[in-house]
Amino acid sequence: MRQYIAVATQKDTKSLWSGHFGVSPIYSIFNEKGEMIEQRQNPYATDGKHHDDPDLIVNFLPDVKTFIAKNMGQKSRERLVNKLNIEGILVGEDNIYDAVKYYLDAKKNVDVFERCYEKYENWFDKNRAVYESELLMLKKVIPEGKKGIEIGVGSGRFAYPLGIKEGVEPSKEMAKIARERGINVYYGYAEKLPLADEEYDFALIAVTICFVEDPIKTLMEAKRILKPKGEVIVAIVDRETSIGREYLNKKEKGKFYKNAHFFSTEEINDMLKQTGFKPKSTYQTLFGESIKGINTKQEPKKGYGEGGFVAVSGVKDE
Repeated sequence: MRQYIAVATQKDTKSLWSGHFGVSPIYSIFNEKGEMIEQRQNPYATDGKHHDDPDLIVNFLPDVKTFIAKNMGQKSRERLVNKLNIEGILVGEDNIYDAVKYYLDAKKNVDVFERCYEKYENWFDKNRAVYESELLMLKKVIPEGKKGIEIGVGSGRFAYPLGIKEGVEPSKEMAKIARERGINVYYGYAEKLPLADEEYDFALIAVTICFVEDPIKTLMEAKRILKPKGEVIVAIVDRETSIGREYLNKKEKGKFYKNAHFFSTEEINDMLKQTGFKPKSTYQTLFGESIKGINTKQEPKKGYGEGGFVAVSGVKDE
């Protein structure tokens, strides 16, 4: 039975292996509580020989369901996830214990969407006016005719109508729906994107920033994959508004928002500046005391402070 986590480990037995995961000298085996079970020598990492065959490692570790590494080729990850049903997680941590802790903490939010993806989908149909208002606002800030990606694409509810063809998503159930909508989805987490440097003109992070473990790392990764003068668009439920406070109440009672962290627009602007983005524009929508009172599509406005849903765009400042 596959139940453990394997971390590609250096010979010092403490640090993450920086080379390809398949030739890691050691695999540190952890349980789902973050406790190390044992460390196993990799028989395929002898004499400096290289291989790029994930099947060898999967067969060598028959009780492992998740691989954590710093370096993993895209084809290897796709085979692990799509063909072998094994998670292949990229992380930026140096210490193996920190890497496992990051993964287990981040996985808490993913598990919610794995279980409740149908409820998530139904929300957009039940709250059609809210959804259409959000899309109308995002269309104001998405660059036209540019190559973009959505980080945390979910089921594609934003990417598809906005014409975004690519996305990153850690929930397999959500990614499946997004692919059915024609989106090319890469499996991964926001803090370590499985994407090349300077590949995109813009990156959309719609609400996802509230669910990641490290917002600063997330924005730094967005910056890395953007071309010079590329744009990041961060959309949030502003906690300083009436609707934001409504969502804070849901955090205490609901499943989706239990582990979410809601931000103010000022906090997003500060984080953009901190990570090397120059704020470009801010738009808002969802005006009123509660989303329950929004029955018709609303026109967005510039600025923030009134609307519960806000999009802040920033330009990569190189």
